[in-house]
Amino acid sequence: MKKYCTFFLLILFTTLTFSQSNDFNISVTVKGMENQIGILAFYLGEKRYVKDTLQFDAKGVATLKGKKDIAAGVYLVAFPSMRFNSFDIIINETSFSIATDTTDFIKNAVVKNSTENKQMFDDMKYMMPLGIKNDSLQKKLKTLAKTDSSYKIIAAEIDGISKKITAHRKEMVKKHPTTFYTKLLKMMLEIDVPEGERNKDGSLVDTFHNFHYTQQHYFDNIDFSDSGLIRSPVFQSKILKYFDAYTFPQPDSIIQSIDKLIDKSRANKEMFQFCLNELFMKYAKSEIMGHDAIYVYMADKYYLSGEAWWATEKSLVELRDRVEAVKPTLIGKIAPNFIVQDTFGRMQVFHDYVNKNKYTVLVFWNSDCGHCQKEIPLLKKIYTDSLQALGVRVFAVSTEQTDSSFRAFVAKNCADDWMTCADMRGVSAFRKEYDVIATPKVFIVDQKYKIVAKSMPVDNIVGFVNFLNSLEARKKEEK
Repeated sequence: MKKYCTFFLLILFTTLTFSQSNDFNISVTVKGMENQIGILAFYLGEKRYVKDTLQFDAKGVATLKGKKDIAAGVYLVAFPSMRFNSFDIIINETSFSIATDTTDFIKNAVVKNSTENKQMFDDMKYMMPLGIKNDSLQKKLKTLAKTDSSYKIIAAEIDGISKKITAHRKEMVKKHPTTFYTKLLKMMLEIDVPEGERNKDGSLVDTFHNFHYTQQHYFDNIDFSDSGLIRSPVFQSKILKYFDAYTFPQPDSIIQSIDKLIDKSRANKEMFQFCLNELFMKYAKSEIMGHDAIYVYMADKYYLSGEAWWATEKSLVELRDRVEAVKPTLIGKIAPNFIVQDTFGRMQVFHDYVNKNKYTVLVFWNSDCGHCQKEIPLLKKIYTDSLQALGVRVFAVSTEQTDSSFRAFVAKNCADDWMTCADMRGVSAFRKEYDVIATPKVFIVDQKYKIVAKSMPVDNIVGFVNFLNSLEARKKEEK
């Protein structure tokens, strides 16, 4: 997907904006930054964007004053003269001051008139010594074998620090239940999992109780109505973790999780835009086999349906074309039929060849392609060593139209009993039907013409075919 969706991604995903005009009077004093320039930047996912410049006067004071379109969130105060060393502030109140110095931004910070920032700096001051101690213990732990007597002691110390931090933050949440920083803390805290139901012998009724409960309640502590959360360094990683750790890595399960998250994000327009774009980007760029089905689903349901109000007409036209190009060769679809010439000039019908074999590897290649020059000889070796014995055959199609280079490549790199073909007259529709815009491109097709795999590295084919055969054997046993 990464290869052929980049051209419209920038159009689709650079339109995220926010506007919240308020009358601000924020003062930031930094001893050691007299008569220098600072930068105010905001977080958005894993990236940071400059919002404003901060001019520190002769006393080291910079102010944000007057009507400004600064939306709530976590902001970064960075200093170019200090190799962009920085500290975070929360902008969710319109009038407050923070004073610190360059020797230690956190330790020396004094906050006035801001419950949000006092809470955050108090938390960071508490965390710093614990973080230093934890890092030290983690380094020691890595040097020890699990059988070492010190290992358990140090591991217990690390666990104690973790529990200490959790208890401290839960107390902060209790003390300030409505602040923006509390929303961040709640989002970072792990879900409290109740004791699972047990059988008479004491075993859990659900062996995976903790996993299933966390999966079900993962989003409970996230306030999706507050778009300020997306301007923090933790929101993006939090939602993406759900897909990496608590969603079965299979398209249907991933699609269910996407719909679940998007439905929750509808509580806020900006939140909806951010979540939808992030997930679409994740799966549009994915090179994992089968994820193009997720990309197509999201494009159809959310973008081409008109829900993505920020997408331009031009980008939607390009997206529609891309989706229509991808759809025919999704896994599970019937492989499109086509006709090409073999090395003897005879016309070969792809489906006629597929019908004779248990599995057929369809590979599109070009003799000028550097990857093809490596992958096709490797496929030949794998075919000779293993695939041939497994009943797998190869239908190799050159995308070029130069007879001499085609024949030279075939003689050197292709097996004699492959069906090796080319479209010398340039009349075959395979380029469009199989979306061949880069080579090599590999498909595995079963005897009933169904695509069972695509875009698979050549050295993974044997393992995949063995997997398919094992599934088939298991089904026979079950009968």
